Amino acid sequence: MTQLTTQQLTYVIAVAESQSISKAAEKLYVTQPSLSQFIHSLEKQLNVKLFDRSVTPIRLTDAGELYVEWARKLLAMEENMNNALSDLMGMETGTVRIGASSFRVRCLLARSIAAFHAKYPGIHLTIREADMRQLCDMLLAGEIDFAIGSGGFEEKQFHVEALAEERLYLAAAASNPMTERLPEPLTAEDIIKATPRFLRQPPIDLSCAAEEPFVAANAGEYDREALNAVCRQCGFTPKIEYSVQTIETVYSFVCANMGVGLLPDSLIYYGNFREHPNYYPLPDDLALCSISLISRKNSFLPKAASAYALLLKQLVDVGTWRMGG
Repeated sequence: MTQLTTQQLTYVIAVAESQSISKAAEKLYVTQPSLSQFIHSLEKQLNVKLFDRSVTPIRLTDAGELYVEWARKLLAMEENMNNALSDLMGMETGTVRIGASSFRVRCLLARSIAAFHAKYPGIHLTIREADMRQLCDMLLAGEIDFAIGSGGFEEKQFHVEALAEERLYLAAAASNPMTERLPEPLTAEDIIKATPRFLRQPPIDLSCAAEEPFVAANAGEYDREALNAVCRQCGFTPKIEYSVQTIETVYSFVCANMGVGLLPDSLIYYGNFREHPNYYPLPDDLALCSISLISRKNSFLPKAASAYALLLKQLVDVGTWRMGG
C-alpha cells in the first residue's frame, strides 16, 4: 500500500491548481525538474497517470481528479486534528483559515488580520483568495474555517452571519455624456463623509442606463451575472461592452469613460483610489446587500477561528467597516 505524505498531497494539489508544473514549482519554492520527477515517481508508485501532459495547460486524469479530491479531504482532516490539539493548549498556537475574494482581502480584511496577529502572535493565519463559488466548495471540503463575502447561501449547508451592509452605486465618468441627463452626482467624499448632499440625494432609476455600454467583471461577487440580475429587476438586459477580470478593473474602465458600471461602496471607502467617477445612488431594494461571515454547519470551529470571528465583529461594531453613511 502506498504511504501518503503531506508533501505528496500538497505537491499534487499545487500542480492541479496551477495547471502547470513550472508555475507550481515557483509556488512551492522547488525547481521545475525536481517537481516533475516527483510527480513522475508518484505516478509510477501509484501505477496510474495523475496528469494528462498531452494538452496545454496540463489537466487531471480521472485518477488525478479522484486523488486531488481525497488529498484535499485528508489535508483538511489533518488541519482539523492539529487545531483540535491546539485547543487543548489554549490560544498559544493554532491556525485560522480564512477565505475571501482578493477584493475583500485587500479592501476589508487587512486591519483585522493585523489586529489579530498583534493579539495572538502564535496563531497562524492563512488566506485563500477565490470567488464565492470556490469558497463555498472549500468550506464544504473543510479546507477553510469560514469565508467572508456576499450572496445567497444554502441554509442546510451553511451558517451565515451578517457583518456589514454594502451599497451599490451606478458609476460613470464625469465626461460621459450620460451624466448631462442625470441629477447632480455624489462624490467619493460625499459618500465617505456622509455629507448633507449624500443624505438628501434621491435614488435614480437604473433603467436610464439601459442603452449605455456597461463594464462587467467575469469573476467575483459583483460579476456579470450579478449585474444582469440587478438590471433585469429594472426591465432591461445590460449591454456589456467590456468583460474584465475584477471589480477593481471595472472601476478603472469606468474612470476612463469606457462604459458605466455598478460599484460597491466598500471599494469607495477602502480602495485608496486617487480619482473617482461620478456616483449615483440606487433604490435600497437594488443597492443593498450584506457582507457575511459564512461557515459550514455542524463543523468543528477551532478556538482560534472563533476568536478571529469575534475580533472581526468587534471591529465592525466600532467602525472599521463603517459604510452606507
